[in-house]
Amino acid sequence: MDERSDIPVEENNVDSDDLSLFFGAAKDVIARYTHCGVCGANLHFSYVTDFSRNVTQETARCPECSTKIRQIIHRLQ
Repeated sequence: MDERSDIPVEENNVDSDDLSLFFGAAKDVIARYTHCGVCGANLHFSYVTDFSRNVTQETARCPECSTKIRQIIHRLQ
């Protein structure tokens, strides 16, 4: 467990490949975040919130190639 929260440490880890998503011009970053890296289609995002743990799980899926692109856990304040 992370000493600052009740979220298991493995859910807080961010892959270094994911960080490259956030570098560059704002327009390019938004395009990389909202479009599939495989086929270029718009991603569909879904969110599930667990208020007892104060987290929201974001899942991005591509409707064209049926690929689960990423799953991110966000901590709520």
